[in-house]
Amino acid sequence: MKIKDKNKLFSEIIREYEKKFGEKLISICLYGSVVTEDFNPKTSDINLAIILEDSKLDTLISAKNVIKKFQKKRVTVPLFLTKEYIENSLDTFPIEFLNIKVNHKKIYGEDCFENLKINSEHLRLQAERELKGKLLLLRLAFLENVGNIKFMQNLVSTSLLSFIPVMKAILVIKNESVPSQNIDIIRKIAELLQIDFSVFLQALDIKNKKIKMKKQQFVDFFERYIQTIDKLSEIVDKLESIITK
Repeated sequence: MKIKDKNKLFSEIIREYEKKFGEKLISICLYGSVVTEDFNPKTSDINLAIILEDSKLDTLISAKNVIKKFQKKRVTVPLFLTKEYIENSLDTFPIEFLNIKVNHKKIYGEDCFENLKINSEHLRLQAERELKGKLLLLRLAFLENVGNIKFMQNLVSTSLLSFIPVMKAILVIKNESVPSQNIDIIRKIAELLQIDFSVFLQALDIKNKKIKMKKQQFVDFFERYIQTIDKLSEIVDKLESIITK
């Protein structure tokens, strides 16, 4: 389903959730590609973060019909949060909250993300875990599915989307501004770290279905993709000395 009128949809979202939650509703924020130029009305989903006074199950269950209604319009199941949960989880999910902070738009109530203070060492630790963990999974998936190019291309697309927030974290750790578009993030971090990130630009083209590769071409590409991720994980590991200075 193509999203034809975002503003009309946003007004409907506000109306339905305000009706459902009443005074318990503190804030509704959009986050992710929907607030950037990367948004594609034909394929992109809309992500919501909804801040409530409490997140009791009966409160959330009461909204199940509203959630289903908007899922048909490519609005994903919202992140239902409380202010307390956000504050107490910044050390556990620093990259996720950073990702929302740098690409969000408040459409109702308070802006609960704009002034978040996220610790650089927490960002570095999660970035290292994400890179090394994904690296192991990518190698395993490649060995198990080397003959299935379509599967592997989808794997590259989904893995790239998990690496972009890591790149944002690195930029923040190094006190750099974070561009809104994925291609600009990749280019900026390549320049900042002085390493060849062309393989990530190729991965972005694969995700956007701009290029197709034959089996051997993809194997060569994937080897460079893995090597670059490995190199990035080494750089993140060394960022500890920068943070502790």
